[in-house]
Amino acid sequence: MSRNLRKERAWLLTVARTVAVRLKQYSDGTKIRIRKPTRVTESNTDGWYAIIGDMGKNQPRLEIWLDRFSGYPERKLYACFRSAEKEPLMNLTKHVSRNLWPVRVITMKDTNGEENDCILTDRLKRAEFNVPILEKYEEECVYYFGFYDPTRKSEDKINSYFCDRAVAFFEDVARAQPKATEQDEQREVYPQLENRQQVASHIRRERSRYLSTERKILDDYQCQVCGMRFEEVYGEALGARYAEAHHLVPLGKLEGAVKTKIEDLRTVCANCHRMLHRMDGKRDDIAKLKATLDKHRKK
Repeated sequence: MSRNLRKERAWLLTVARTVAVRLKQYSDGTKIRIRKPTRVTESNTDGWYAIIGDMGKNQPRLEIWLDRFSGYPERKLYACFRSAEKEPLMNLTKHVSRNLWPVRVITMKDTNGEENDCILTDRLKRAEFNVPILEKYEEECVYYFGFYDPTRKSEDKINSYFCDRAVAFFEDVARAQPKATEQDEQREVYPQLENRQQVASHIRRERSRYLSTERKILDDYQCQVCGMRFEEVYGEALGARYAEAHHLVPLGKLEGAVKTKIEDLRTVCANCHRMLHRMDGKRDDIAKLKATLDKHRKK
């Protein structure tokens, strides 16, 4: 095996282990069972994969891949649930929020059909990266639900943004399943004057760690009110890739089945988030709070 291939395999294993360790912190209250991978396995897509856990006995596995299936010359990272049976995977997908509905379904007819070098005939479009895709291979009895990352060659030890997305994706899907407990990280964001029952209902229906993570990455984890980046204040060990996501219209004020879009979120720090939830709950609250902050900074 060439030095480059060994390096890619080692890099994949490091990424997979990182996702497993981070995901374990968020798996309480779900059926996710984490296993820290010790090796990678060769795939039929000119690459490798590592198993990082499962959803229970005879249930879909959680895997991290690095391969050329997407149709590009360079290998791309992929995070997915994988099942040898159709029903368990379909059951997973039917419970997810609309933000995680598959944007595309791939079958064997979309590939070159090669047994040991299976890739897409037409490579993934730019808009099809970092969004959920469902793969159904009836003849081979294997099914996937996951997302592909537009991985580019880098000397970084891991791909941090991919790891954040993978953790958020796995947790969101697992948290959407029957009997899973709700996320509790927003408990103190909402003041007592809000209707807690209504807020909880909307969190169950619309709260998406994956969508929030995407928003934070888009804003480079920088508060859109005060400009703070936790990494710059508290250092990389504590502050790297940390921030909160604010709904421009608070969940407690929404009515009916409203799908949250990335445009409905903004990245904020904890302090500004609390201040925003003391305001009127309107889409322009961020601009108003920023203006207030700028005014007081000039004094």
